[in-house]
Amino acid sequence: MPDEDQTVGVPDEVVHAVGRITIAAGELELVLAVIAGMETGGNAFAILAKPGEPLRAARLAVRAMRALYREAFEPVVESAAALLARRHAVVHAMLINEAPDQVAGDWRLLHYKTYERQPADVSTLGTLGAQVMKTRNHLVQVLTAKINNQAPGFDSR
Repeated sequence: MPDEDQTVGVPDEVVHAVGRITIAAGELELVLAVIAGMETGGNAFAILAKPGEPLRAARLAVRAMRALYREAFEPVVESAAALLARRHAVVHAMLINEAPDQVAGDWRLLHYKTYERQPADVSTLGTLGAQVMKTRNHLVQVLTAKINNQAPGFDSR
């Protein structure tokens, strides 16, 4: 009988990678909510409480900013949008295999709406988690510059 705390059959590395993506995306959405809240006078936690709202509200807030900050924020917010969509495709997928003795590298993520299958590759999942955190860090850099009334000082690519 498997331990109740373990996912049956799914390799621990895959479970950990998906968990890191989930945590990183939560941090990214928090920063998006803070950006939106600071710009609009709204409550970042109220924004964060609504699914999808941090990204939508941050996009609106960025559009209303001075050109200097808008130009720094926009590409990073759009990168965040793409990464959050990828996170969604991972976190809202079922881990499947077609043979009970399938090796770890052969697990697949099956998205429940699109039926899209993708490998549950630990390296790819790890890269996604790292990209989400890098984007979060870029947003924090630009936000910090804005708070300090300084020019953003990094390449937004």
